[in-house]
Amino acid sequence: MKNAVSTIATISGLLLATICQSHTTADTLAFQCILVDFQSETSVTAAFFQKKQASLAAKMEAVNLELSAHAGHNKRKFQKALDAKLRLMDAMTLLEEQSDVSMLRIRYRKGVDLIRVMYEKILGLDHHFTGLHTYQNISTLSNPNAYPEFEKAKEMIEKNKNKRYSLKLPALLETNPLVSGTFMLVGLLLGEGNQEVKEEEASKIACILDFTVRMNADLGIINNETEFLKNANQTLLEDCQRLFMDYGKAVGYHVSIEECRNTDDWETLFGKLDEKIAAIESGFSSGNGPVLASSKDLVNIEFATQRVSDFITKYSNFIGQGTQYYQKFDHIVNNYQNEDACQAQLPRQFAELKADISSTIDKFNNTYNLPEIQGSRLKDLMYGVGE
Repeated sequence: MKNAVSTIATISGLLLATICQSHTTADTLAFQCILVDFQSETSVTAAFFQKKQASLAAKMEAVNLELSAHAGHNKRKFQKALDAKLRLMDAMTLLEEQSDVSMLRIRYRKGVDLIRVMYEKILGLDHHFTGLHTYQNISTLSNPNAYPEFEKAKEMIEKNKNKRYSLKLPALLETNPLVSGTFMLVGLLLGEGNQEVKEEEASKIACILDFTVRMNADLGIINNETEFLKNANQTLLEDCQRLFMDYGKAVGYHVSIEECRNTDDWETLFGKLDEKIAAIESGFSSGNGPVLASSKDLVNIEFATQRVSDFITKYSNFIGQGTQYYQKFDHIVNNYQNEDACQAQLPRQFAELKADISSTIDKFNNTYNLPEIQGSRLKDLMYGVGE
């Protein structure tokens, strides 16, 4: 059995190394390594306790044979065998409790690793949303008055306007793309001056007017929903911070994840866990089962690990939602029907917006995504399933 444990550890180590070397992104690497390391540690621990359990089972089988042999014949030997069986039953119960606590310790430590990696991912998304050009780009793209060609045409109309039909657009409506665009066309039609010149100026601003009027509502959707995702990510960040505080409290650690991260204080947290587990195990080894305080500690630690599993679901749902949103944005910006005809007149901000959206889709699919199978297996482990 000792060789079997060693073999399992060796195979698990090789598997871990192979998987960790087969991925290129650090974020995917971290999740894969946590999963494989998780499975390695639980396999080795399970093998260790199975060996002890097999030894007790063999002794129990021998004791049962003694009980059968002396039942009704030798009261003294029968009583001795019965006492031995009771002691073995207690030992088996204690071994099972120790096995559960050891597995719980592993799950708690991996829970810390999972929270730590997800927190980094959420922080990365927060920085990504903050650095996007989306807001500035959409503000520029949606307003025809922000285009130099449009302003130049307005100046020409003002200069050549028909005094008889002189009109002035209210300031409130100047930023409305539909109204200002219509007003511009009316001004060109009613304005004085050479007809060819007017037509030439109209052709210069035609694409600007077409783009801002057609795309205004869709660009507004991108802007509003990007703001929604940014706020949702901030909420997820705050949830992760609260989860870590509650997670640490289960073992007597009362430091925020920001402080723990900044001071690299993870080992202190693990030290608190070891102290708590040692206290629980001392209650078991006393022969009276866990004391009341230890039982409460076990429940708290167990509940904390299950909350990590719940947060994995919440995180995965947000990433899935973000991916769907940005796929919709990608469809919107690539669905402007006159893009080919107006390519030369479209501003650079439109190309930047497309690049932002494409980059974000890639990040959601690769950098921030937690694959479903992997996430499901991690959740099973956090709940203690399949140990």
